[in-house]
Amino acid sequence: MPAQDEIFRNIRVVAQGLDALRDEHEAIKNKLTGGIDLLTPDERQLIDEKTSIVDRNLENILLGVEEAQVMVALASHFQNLEADKQKYKAQVRRLCQENAWIRDELNSTQQQLRTAMQ
Repeated sequence: MPAQDEIFRNIRVVAQGLDALRDEHEAIKNKLTGGIDLLTPDERQLIDEKTSIVDRNLENILLGVEEAQVMVALASHFQNLEADKQKYKAQVRRLCQENAWIRDELNSTQQQLRTAMQ
């Protein structure tokens, strides 16, 4: 299974590819609609059909871009959560060590008190 960092990189690469594809489709759409006023009704209908297809593709591409952005945000969030988890684990270890030291000190002090009371 790929590592989190590799998945994160792959998502970014896919998002960049989708951005480039979106730009290409927008350029195609602009070319199609550029001289539409000079066309016959049949030619306009053909251009409208092609434009409709390009628009549907653009919607799907934009959805993919948005999903990739969400995935990148989630991956970043998960990385932050993992960092916090590691930080808290270290803090728990430190507190356990400190607690053990305090218990040792308490036992030592209690022993000294018992000895002094005898």
